[in-house]
Amino acid sequence: MKKFLAVAMSVAMVFGVAACSSSDKTTDTKNEETTTEGEATDAEGGVLKMGTSADFPPFESYDDDGKTIVGYDVDMMTEICNRIGMTLEITDMNFDSVVTAVQTGKIDVGVSGITITDERKENVDFSDSYYVAAQSILVPEGSAITSYQDLLDGSYTAGVQLGTTGDIMATEKLGDRVSQYEKYGDALAALLAGKVDCMVLDTGVADAFAKANNLVVLEEPFGGEEDAEYYGIAVSKDNTELLDKINAALADMTAEGFFDELNEKYAG
Repeated sequence: MKKFLAVAMSVAMVFGVAACSSSDKTTDTKNEETTTEGEATDAEGGVLKMGTSADFPPFESYDDDGKTIVGYDVDMMTEICNRIGMTLEITDMNFDSVVTAVQTGKIDVGVSGITITDERKENVDFSDSYYVAAQSILVPEGSAITSYQDLLDGSYTAGVQLGTTGDIMATEKLGDRVSQYEKYGDALAALLAGKVDCMVLDTGVADAFAKANNLVVLEEPFGGEEDAEYYGIAVSKDNTELLDKINAALADMTAEGFFDELNEKYAG
């Protein structure tokens, strides 16, 4: 798996710690939202409303202006909209609200590094997978946690983002040693402040956080090979036409090398 280090990510990652403050201006526990628009070739095709949790670099985070949401998922969805003739509109929300927002029709698609799981598929449909990920363990330099087994066997605590696969896996294996946070920025701030001993999160995001904050990603992942995760685009079960268009666009983009270029753009 390629390890992502987003372009100019050091600035974005300083924001990662400050993401709580910036997100607090636009997103609170009542899920007040902020919206940003992407570009499309044909606005007459309608607006595609995308929900995301914009604290997940390099997949989605705020640009230096603190207003524009950028990242891997944004580039991908902008290209999909170009191909299907729609205008992309992005709404920032808590991660654990994204699938529900798709299910209830509040948004058209959920795109936020969402792992395809059987549980989520009970509520929404997913596109073909566009990215394979794993969970990593993020620790401070000099941490006594040097392996996955250390974390399992010790009394160490872990910070996670609520509702993520990292939350599910860590809670299953570590029990009450897990602290859940609504935003990744909150969990990162807790780690930097010594309130938790590590974070469990997707590898690409862990790499970016590590680079910008002098942290360390353990080479050994959290879990085994069987725990690999596949990201997909969440679509309402009532919108098979949109799902078919997205899958057709993804297939063409893959065949034409779009994802090779995208991976290179965000790879270190």
